[in-house]
Amino acid sequence: MYYDDVQIRLLILYTLKAFKISMTVEHLQEVLVWSGLLDYFTMMDFLLDMKGLGIIETIDIEGESRYNITDKGEELVRVLKEEIPINVRIIISDKAEQALNKIERGREIVADIVPVDMRKYLAKCGIYERGTPLLEVNIFAGSRKNAEEIASRFKKDAGEIYKIILERIVE
Repeated sequence: MYYDDVQIRLLILYTLKAFKISMTVEHLQEVLVWSGLLDYFTMMDFLLDMKGLGIIETIDIEGESRYNITDKGEELVRVLKEEIPINVRIIISDKAEQALNKIERGREIVADIVPVDMRKYLAKCGIYERGTPLLEVNIFAGSRKNAEEIASRFKKDAGEIYKIILERIVE
């Protein structure tokens, strides 16, 4: 199948968002190349291009380069994900789920903003240990600004929030 430049960027961004963790080239390759969505050289070319555009970033974890989606990239996926054919989104989601099951994961903190309708938003926050949810909270935030603030605070103070909730429940 042929994809234009925008769709290729969206495929990569959608994959990074589906994983919710930093991905190595090998993990991206497993989802995008082995499933026949992209060829390796196209994927690598676009990764470099997208890093320059500020929609993905690289980090070094234990000497291994990994890719993350930036806030700007997440916004693009949220707005334009319908440009990716539904069957391709299903393939990416399935491959990401299979790959995530194979990856030994540590603690992850996730905070997403989900529109409820045109003017109301929900903050979906969670703490996961090797893929197992330790805490998941959905908070109706009202405005997008409030949802962004809740998500930001959760990412920053997730450990403390978890501790307070656990202490209150155990009391």
